[in-house]
Amino acid sequence: MCNVSFGEENWSQAFLPIRHAGLSLRSAADLSLPCVLSSSHACKSLVNRLLPSLNLEIPYGDVNDAIDDWSEHHDSSPLEKGIQAAWEWDDLTCKDILNSVLNTNNSWNHCRLLAAQESHTAAWSEAFPIASVTLSVGNLLSPDKLRITITLRTGAKILESTK
Repeated sequence: MCNVSFGEENWSQAFLPIRHAGLSLRSAADLSLPCVLSSSHACKSLVNRLLPSLNLEIPYGDVNDAIDDWSEHHDSSPLEKGIQAAWEWDDLTCKDILNSVLNTNNSWNHCRLLAAQESHTAAWSEAFPIASVTLSVGNLLSPDKLRITITLRTGAKILESTK
């Protein structure tokens, strides 16, 4: 699409939110576990008020499996920290991914990732994309500028054009 070669590490970074040096190419699979866990914990008190005879305690049923999945990939449980919102659960996941990408032996990648986390480096992604008076909506960056922006942000390699 952008004529950019993404390696596994580049894809890991690209899926991160912009605030974590990514491109916000989020996937439903990545967001599903934080959403299931946060919603099950958020509704616990309501369910207990509506159905006091259940005396619902978390973990229960399928939530046990979700907590086990979480524990396989993370050192700490958000429950210990009192975290309930899905974005807070997701933020912990993103920080873990960012730390794993940051912990490379490549000092250039380390510096690039630290710089990409600064808020002003993502200003291009927040610009309102109106291209003309006819209101054709799209990104105002040329394809080459967008490709360069993506490669600088993710550390991917630009492929040569075959014209």
